[in-house]
Amino acid sequence: MQEMIGRGATAASAVADVAHRLSHAGVDRPRLEAEALVRAALCLSREGILLRPQTQLSPPQRRRLEALATRRARREPLPYIIGETEFYSLPLRVSPSAIVPRQETEILVEAAIERAARTGARLAADLGTGCGAVAVALACHLPNLRVIAADVSFAALLLAGENCRRNSVAGRVSLLCSDLLSGLRAPVDCIAANLPYVRTDEFDSLQPEVRDFEPRLGLDGGPDGLGPIERLSVQLIDHLSDGGFAALEVGAGQAPEVAKLLRAGRLSEVETIADYAGIPRVVIGWRRE
Repeated sequence: MQEMIGRGATAASAVADVAHRLSHAGVDRPRLEAEALVRAALCLSREGILLRPQTQLSPPQRRRLEALATRRARREPLPYIIGETEFYSLPLRVSPSAIVPRQETEILVEAAIERAARTGARLAADLGTGCGAVAVALACHLPNLRVIAADVSFAALLLAGENCRRNSVAGRVSLLCSDLLSGLRAPVDCIAANLPYVRTDEFDSLQPEVRDFEPRLGLDGGPDGLGPIERLSVQLIDHLSDGGFAALEVGAGQAPEVAKLLRAGRLSEVETIADYAGIPRVVIGWRRE
């Protein structure tokens, strides 16, 4: 590979050089991502780059930045490269063991927190927890809530455990290797689930960051994208306490069908919540005796 960062490069010039390369590779927001890569290579904060833009890169720093930029130019997700991301204002460790938490999933968290607080929920389950983003957010914002974080992937659960410890909620989050609700032994007051909902025939058209690097297990929802959600819908009534609710994240255009599934599963007062783009993103149903 031709050297991109030459001798005498400064933090400011390195950002410009990396941004140029990422732009040619088709990366969205190349400047912001270039800044993140330079910060990672130099172990600087955002303020550090702003205050010391003329800091010269040492040879090891140049080599490290070259390696990081090459990975991003190949469209590996930035959070995997730097090993962390922020979700709901919380720092999370991420790895290819689980999908990268999305901004849309914050809508799910907001809805679950508001309803759990209003109903005095004491026990919740986060299904398909992945890196633990939803479970950690619920536990951090609801100090009286205990959370069961469930996933079929043991590697994802190890990552979730690390994030629980990092955010000081490990004492209130229990990790469970379970297919949906099969491992639960008692009813819960709140179920939050960001399950795979991408249609199988759409998978190959996803962005390279998603298609080529994130675990398909956390994305592919089957022929209609609703396979895991449909299986869950018939389990909910037997695993929710009276007055409890289930909040499910769904794909664009799926909300009406998911609402039907919840009603068929004997949940009531079904409601939908739109994301920041106005797309119905979360479907909620209640168990009412």
